[in-house]
Amino acid sequence: MQMHSLIMRLGTVAFLALAASGCIMAEGAEQAESEALDSASEAQIDTGYKAWRLYTVTFSNGQPLFQVLAIGGTNVGNYQANTEYFSVTTANLQYLGQSNVTFSHTDGYGTPPSQSGSQQFQMPLSSSWTSFSTDPVSGGYRYDSGDVHLRIGTGNGKITRLTWYQAIPTGQGPTNVTPSGTFTTGTGAVTVPSGSAGYYADSTIQ
Repeated sequence: MQMHSLIMRLGTVAFLALAASGCIMAEGAEQAESEALDSASEAQIDTGYKAWRLYTVTFSNGQPLFQVLAIGGTNVGNYQANTEYFSVTTANLQYLGQSNVTFSHTDGYGTPPSQSGSQQFQMPLSSSWTSFSTDPVSGGYRYDSGDVHLRIGTGNGKITRLTWYQAIPTGQGPTNVTPSGTFTTGTGAVTVPSGSAGYYADSTIQ
């Protein structure tokens, strides 16, 4: 299982040992030629400035959704460098689209806190950001925080797809995303504000 969320690379700028339940492969979503503007390899989720960063995602009703353990540039025990380890509470996927979610995180050195979840998978720290003008992905459950968006796809009681989006001033390249605070439920396509450029990173979990 491979995948890296949109969290910043250690010291610079999504979501692991492989779980027996499945594997994940990071791959860009297909889009029309007119939409394929350019791409750049960037970290998806920020690992912070210590050995690891543990993101916890919780529904507004207090129920856990998933945790992401982002490992920086050095191995930590049995955890591989530049890797994100996801642990999903699949019993709570029923709340997707109904409750907002909150991202929080802790940073540390040494042995990270243990994780538990009925679905586990890993992603590489870096993924390809691809520019878009029209949202190339549909379906799933959309969550928004300003110009950062997350779309979560599900199937057979598990997370099957994660798509991060960001809108940045035109002329700048995509950088790390550090999800924090509340992401509210949204619907439909992600749009790019005037004067901004849109980028997305899409990962399919198998």
